[in-house]
Amino acid sequence: MDTRWQNLPHINHTFVPTEYPDLETWETEKIRLRNQILFAAGLTPLPEKPPLNFKIWNRIERDGYTIEKAYFQSLPGFYVGGTLFRPIDPQPKTHPGIISPHGHARLGRLNESDAASYQARGLTFARMGCTTFMWDMVDYNDSARHLSGAYEDENYGVVHRVPWVHKQDNRMLWNINILGFQLWNSIRALDFICELPEVDTNRLGCTGESGGGTQTYNLYAVDDRLSVAAPVCMVSAYMQGGCVCENAPSLRIDTNNVDIGATFAPKPLILVNSAQDWTQHTPDVEYPAVKKIYDLYDAADHVTQIQIDAPHGYNLAMREAVYRWFAKWLDLPQGDDFTEPPYEVEPKENLLAFWDGLPEGALTNHKDLIQQCITASQQTIDTFHPVTPEKLDQNRNTLGQALRTAIGYDNSAVAYQTINDTSDDNLKSEDGLLIGERRNVPVPLCTFNPNADTATLLIHPQGVNALYSPLVEVLLENNHTVYAIDPFGIGQNIAEQNPESPRGDINFFNGYNRTDDAERIYDITLALRHLSSQQHKTINVVGFHTAGLWALIAAAANDLDTSIRFFIDANGFDTHSESDYLTHLPIPGILKAGGLNNAAALVAPNTLHIHNTSDTFDTSWAEAAYEHNTNASLTTQSDRLKNDELISVLIF
Repeated sequence: MDTRWQNLPHINHTFVPTEYPDLETWETEKIRLRNQILFAAGLTPLPEKPPLNFKIWNRIERDGYTIEKAYFQSLPGFYVGGTLFRPIDPQPKTHPGIISPHGHARLGRLNESDAASYQARGLTFARMGCTTFMWDMVDYNDSARHLSGAYEDENYGVVHRVPWVHKQDNRMLWNINILGFQLWNSIRALDFICELPEVDTNRLGCTGESGGGTQTYNLYAVDDRLSVAAPVCMVSAYMQGGCVCENAPSLRIDTNNVDIGATFAPKPLILVNSAQDWTQHTPDVEYPAVKKIYDLYDAADHVTQIQIDAPHGYNLAMREAVYRWFAKWLDLPQGDDFTEPPYEVEPKENLLAFWDGLPEGALTNHKDLIQQCITASQQTIDTFHPVTPEKLDQNRNTLGQALRTAIGYDNSAVAYQTINDTSDDNLKSEDGLLIGERRNVPVPLCTFNPNADTATLLIHPQGVNALYSPLVEVLLENNHTVYAIDPFGIGQNIAEQNPESPRGDINFFNGYNRTDDAERIYDITLALRHLSSQQHKTINVVGFHTAGLWALIAAAANDLDTSIRFFIDANGFDTHSESDYLTHLPIPGILKAGGLNNAAALVAPNTLHIHNTSDTFDTSWAEAAYEHNTNASLTTQSDRLKNDELISVLIF
């Protein structure tokens, strides 16, 4: 059964934690997870880091700690406001640095309740000898004033979510989303605290609960600087995060929070969980799975868990467990009996960095921030234009990797299973299935005249049955092995769906599942790997109409040593039109990976004949790439190849 049709993963899916047989297998997966998280967050390639231009002011001295307002620049004109808690008399390079993202409490980091006190966390760490920074989620508190225009006293959750609902618009094509901004802000918060003179950058920690727990493990999955971490009430196999800020497209495809949470291994990690929320199974399910990964490093003593019988949050008992864990690993004097001292609650005007106004030059709306990011992404992509062989290699390693992540490419083994053999005296043919080892999804494959020296794979957007029969006959007459597949959702590659939960009808569907087009491209990559293993002397791949676009991306993603000739119908696609991508190729992050024009460049050094480009398909990237590949051939033409023309080039 093809699992891409039923029991599709979603935020409340029950995941079975993966078991990794050895350290090498886990380390390979850890790299894949890092790449996937960065890609989903729109951070592939990483943006340039502008000067932090931070400001710290309004120092207030309390009993054993100080409070200061602070902000820094995350992206040009995009500022992050927060509160800095410090020891009374900090000494150079002697204090651990703690960053502490907050969860989805009604008032964000201003929340003060039995369930969670953010002030208590910050000031207690300062009393323990740490410099601690707490900042706002995007569109909470200072960030809400920054981008939405005002502080909100009733419900920041609405302000936080409304501008970022998942829509199939241009933001999806560029992987611009609130999760990405928050992950980047976390990276920059770490930059900021490392700049402070008293902070020992070899002793850095991060802890947050709920949505702040999501920020914690996303950060340590992609940034190696942390020394100790505590994601609270979030690492679960049963619920992956209910907010748009935790569910970027592509984020949890082929994974879940248990694996992401384990990426901190072998560094010290405590999983704090509640007996009253979705982390209630941690002692029996998630923690044993994470501990097995720590065991691969012989670091079982570096991970622990504690369950508190209290509502979802970061209450006093949870905080005290984290204080003690951090003290142990950050070489602080507090012992296993440390308790949180009483503290004074600060009024919000002492905590809000933008209370008296925004920094000069700050962006003041979402539209300008998004457009700035698109412009910056395009400028970064332009630096990978393959004008030299070195640039092409850099492009392949960065944008090419992003493209492979977008479609879920993997180079695992491909098995072939014969379904039936319909050969007779005149025609040898068989129907079978290709099955990729990693994902175990079946792809129908028809093979005619096996074992000829020349192989030709035909891909039609309506499947095997729509292929032009005279073309197939001529190829067979000229001793070609003809392969034809039904990519995902086409022909025989359709399965029964759950009528109550059909494909695509799941909240945050693209965060847990690939789009139909991405799946089709993945299936074509399986076919390419299968053909390359069959000892053919010449391999041709022909993509008709919209299937030409799928075949082009599959060609760009493949990392085979086999030389292949690709005949691609560009289908008159306009590579400069976001609307064309949204209509005909809606794959998250496709433009962040350079789009189709860059995909054509990455086909080099394989032979590429791309036709039906009209006046809208940009072939300049391909032309630049092929200039440096003297043994490769590029042919472009604006009109569509006729069948007799296609035959002539296929049979020489």
